Amino acid sequence: MISAAGCALTPEPITPEERAVLISADRKHLFENQEPVTGPISLEEAIARAIKYNYDFRLTAMDQALQNRQLDLTRYDMLPKLAASAGGTARSNENLTVSENTRTGVRSTDPSVSQDQERATADLTMSWNVLDFGVSYYQARQQADRTLVADERRRRVLHSVAQQVRSAYWQAVSGERIQAAIAPVLEEARSALADARAVEQQRLRPPLEVLRYQKAVIEIMRQLESVEQDLAIAKAQLRALMNLQPGQPFTLALPQGFKRDVPPVKLTLEEMESAALTNRPELREEQYQQRISSAEVRKAILRLLPGLTFTGSGNYDSNSYVQNNFWAEAGLRVSWNLLTLLSGPASIAAAEAQQELGETRRLALSMATLTQVHVGYQQYQRARRNFEQADLLNSIEQRIFDNTRNAEAGEAQNVLERVRAAASAISSELSRDRAYADVQAATANLMVSLGLDPLPAEVQGHDIKALSAAFGEMNANWQSGQWMPPAPVPALVPVAAPVAAPVPVAVAAPAPAPAAPVVLAPAPAAAPIAVEPVETVTSVETVTPVAKAEPVQTEAPAAKVEAVQPVAPVAKAEPVEIVTPAAGIVPVSMEQAQPALVPTSRKSNPNRKPLISNFR
Repeated sequence: MISAAGCALTPEPITPEERAVLISADRKHLFENQEPVTGPISLEEAIARAIKYNYDFRLTAMDQALQNRQLDLTRYDMLPKLAASAGGTARSNENLTVSENTRTGVRSTDPSVSQDQERATADLTMSWNVLDFGVSYYQARQQADRTLVADERRRRVLHSVAQQVRSAYWQAVSGERIQAAIAPVLEEARSALADARAVEQQRLRPPLEVLRYQKAVIEIMRQLESVEQDLAIAKAQLRALMNLQPGQPFTLALPQGFKRDVPPVKLTLEEMESAALTNRPELREEQYQQRISSAEVRKAILRLLPGLTFTGSGNYDSNSYVQNNFWAEAGLRVSWNLLTLLSGPASIAAAEAQQELGETRRLALSMATLTQVHVGYQQYQRARRNFEQADLLNSIEQRIFDNTRNAEAGEAQNVLERVRAAASAISSELSRDRAYADVQAATANLMVSLGLDPLPAEVQGHDIKALSAAFGEMNANWQSGQWMPPAPVPALVPVAAPVAAPVPVAVAAPAPAPAAPVVLAPAPAAAPIAVEPVETVTSVETVTPVAKAEPVQTEAPAAKVEAVQPVAPVAKAEPVEIVTPAAGIVPVSMEQAQPALVPTSRKSNPNRKPLISNFR
């Protein structure tokens, strides 16, 4: 009857009412337990909110917690099995038996009873299989590696989220900063367009000239309105990354002490390659996967061996015909599935193939990582050069706008030129800010390719304030060019101490003391002996090259400098100094020529107010 009921089960889809209730509950839980936004959001706070509230990152964190729980569970598989069982039986009649004499063949006519009609049994059995223990041990090691794999996946998502937040933040803050300057220019452009239409209706100017004028004004308006649309898209992306409610208004704040400095890259390509191969979470994950595959090979080999099982139990039987109702048992059992001799080699070959596949995949990822490092570095260099050019072009456009605004506005053509110059100035300033945003995005991409964590290993807390402070410290180091932690130079100091330790070689000074008893020898021999300690002292002085080990403590390249000196290409380096005229070109760089031009344009009319706001 129960089996018939099981066969009668049919799929039951979720009803619209149940789905509506579920959606309502989900919308309620999406944004609960979040710290409210109380002011302008800085870059540090944006990344802190993304780390704490972004569901992609929270999903990987929960997966890591699940793998840790699975590890705790697999540890119990290595323990022996302890099973308790109890039961009872009842017969409708007595269990009567007769016996037959095997020698005479005479069967007894009186049946006998050796078991109660109703009886109860119980036992507590412990068993431990050595083969199962070995397999469970490797399974526990595999699960331990899976927890580390989950941690590397969490790091990978953390890097990706931080990179996306950084890119979206700089795109949004560049548009938000320029938005205040767009409104008056749009208003003036709309007014100029209305005047042009009135001129067209009254036929005060040639139609072709008026139409071209309207076309130019509309193109300017479309260009400015696209800036507002790009700002809305960038803020929507940033809002989603921080897990804020759609449509929730917020403003952005520039980092404290912002000067639009380009983060320097002080690492060589070889150092970046080494850092990427060491820190990238994808490569670390493959290394753990390779260990899992190696453990799978060992498990396949273990399953080919016979199993050895130790058992021990305590038993009870309520049968009144049994003399001892309680007793203990111990046993040893060997079992071997002979069919594993046929399937075992295939299992080992499959596990080894899986291991080779993982190694090849790791090598492919290593090659892709090296490529990403080189591509990321080239993108950083290109973004830096584009920003320098955009910064120079912006200064030129600002001066053009200043000169145009100071001109007389007596004709409609002058209005168009003024609007066009204002739009070009806004566009150039926005292009400069976007070029700087591209620099920050390229820098973040290069950091991800190197596998650098946006947070330190230990954080004081997990609230927004603590996470913001932790990321702010890391970001300050990155902005100053300190991308990698300082090398463990202090570890060399203990090495230097043993080098100084040979100084106790001066213990050779006691050598003169033995010389005193030698004086008891014949006088002529004493004289040379007196000379010998002096020679040993001088030899100790020759040993003093140990002091040269001190320069080795500073840097081994010092020895290489000595090798370069005998080659005497230094003399050739002096003619190279003829290139020093290039040093004269350095002051002509964009960054230095720019401040000389900007103040000249501003001194012409110090009372006017610039239309475009500038970073301070």
